[in-house]
Amino acid sequence: MKTTQNHQDYYEIRVAGHLPGQWSDWFEDMTIIPADNGDTLITGHVIDQSALHGLLKKVRDLGLPLVAVNQVQFQESRNNLIRNGEKMNGSEITKGKMDTKVLLSTLWIVVMINMLMADILSLNIPGALDELTRTAGRTPIPLLMLGGAIMMEVSIVMIILSRILNYGVNRWANIITSIVTIAFVLGGAAAYPHYIFIATVESICLFLIIWHAWQWRNVEA
Repeated sequence: MKTTQNHQDYYEIRVAGHLPGQWSDWFEDMTIIPADNGDTLITGHVIDQSALHGLLKKVRDLGLPLVAVNQVQFQESRNNLIRNGEKMNGSEITKGKMDTKVLLSTLWIVVMINMLMADILSLNIPGALDELTRTAGRTPIPLLMLGGAIMMEVSIVMIILSRILNYGVNRWANIITSIVTIAFVLGGAAAYPHYIFIATVESICLFLIIWHAWQWRNVEA
């Protein structure tokens, strides 16, 4: 039998400090939104008092300072969501929406793996090393390899930095590093079909990093 939700069963749990939106699954799909005063609202439908006590226990287990627990009307809860903003850490607070830091880090993982694939496949082509020697000119091959290794390490480091840097530094680190990496990818382009394909994938990911970092707006900033 189909049941309807009672609007009186909507609760807002207010805790001190900001809580990342990806914790919504931990709180049984409750909506997590940042308040203007630095608190976090955990809001949504609660089926009964037992479920409410379970949510409060999770708040306690996480060591979150509990500020208030309020039973609200559905429309009031919705208005609070709109009033406090539907963004957190640069990404919309909707179920399943990836946090911007996680998205940037994931894109860097894709870039790093593709760079590695390009090098491995290229070195397995007969005569590839001789062609590299010709195109390098007077630049020593070990020096070129060092440059490639540095760019690879930069991609690996950005996987971590995208998750831990604060908002302002994070945005610009991703934008600047992506531009430099695009120049490296295009500057070292080879005529091999596999390299063209992989370089295209890398460039798309890097442009996405630039786009998302540029569009990133953090209410905590």
